[in-house]
Amino acid sequence: MPLRPGVQLPGACLPHEVPRLVALAERHGVSTLWATEVRRDPFLQIAAVLGAGGRMGVGTAVAVAFARSPTVTAAAAWDLNRWSGGHFRLGLGSQTAAMLKQRFGVEADHLAPRMADYVAAVRDCFVALRRGFGGHRGPFYGIRRPALQPGREPAAPPDPAIMLAAVNQRMAETVGASADALCSHPFTTPAYLAEVLSPALARGARASGRSVPAVVQQLVVVSSRPLAARQMVPYAIPAYREVLAHSGRGALIDGVLAETAAGRIAAAAKLLEAGCLDDLGVVVARDADQLASALERWSPLCSEISLSVPWFGIGANEQMEAAMGLMKMVGRL
Repeated sequence: MPLRPGVQLPGACLPHEVPRLVALAERHGVSTLWATEVRRDPFLQIAAVLGAGGRMGVGTAVAVAFARSPTVTAAAAWDLNRWSGGHFRLGLGSQTAAMLKQRFGVEADHLAPRMADYVAAVRDCFVALRRGFGGHRGPFYGIRRPALQPGREPAAPPDPAIMLAAVNQRMAETVGASADALCSHPFTTPAYLAEVLSPALARGARASGRSVPAVVQQLVVVSSRPLAARQMVPYAIPAYREVLAHSGRGALIDGVLAETAAGRIAAAAKLLEAGCLDDLGVVVARDADQLASALERWSPLCSEISLSVPWFGIGANEQMEAAMGLMKMVGRL
């Protein structure tokens, strides 16, 4: 693994709390600070990192694409990239159709082809922002004037890299065909990443005549097995069933889904803990040696690793303490 691990900002982290984490990340050699769309706006969290003088890489991993128009996403990414001196990466995810409606009140169909057009639209918006005019016309998005105020910005750094999250094969092929990197979800296994997602990524790239994108693997780092299992519960959804079914655990995930549907979260967590926890992208580590062992296991499968702390059922203060402890652990690797 060429880079030290990056670390995700805690999901509940408020902008005024970010400078404390930035200072700690720099002190302990964290390569990248990532923001994800759990509770806060990830673009605002990254703005807070840059406002605090952060000199490490920054990026969203991930922001929900279909909750925003391509123009809105492109404008935020463009400005953050300029502010960072070209060190910003734009990570996007589709989220499931059901969750889009529940969280954002929006509807989206044909998620994989829609995402391909979304990425193309964002790239065209970057072109328009650089030269002061332009637009995009595609099967899902038509944008005539993304740069409403005319004016060229030729001195801007190169366009931000675009990364896409994918859990199923169809979206992984879309990543290969259109993006610069795959953001691999923690609800995956080494076998699924190696035998399902990576081949799909390569197929998509080959079909479009592109080189195979990099893989950024997210790992959740926790202090205990029960906490690890509880964090995996919200990820055990029907859309992700194939992750466990691939390794012959279809009956297990069906049991977890049944318990979750009945509101028995503790029972669902116990099933995950007993049946598959050691195979998922969640790490029980109380010291740097245990963390290093997990990194050695996952590093051959990816180009970069992003570490995060749990958010499901965890208070904001506890998230902050866990994130600070994680950064110190990274510094001891």
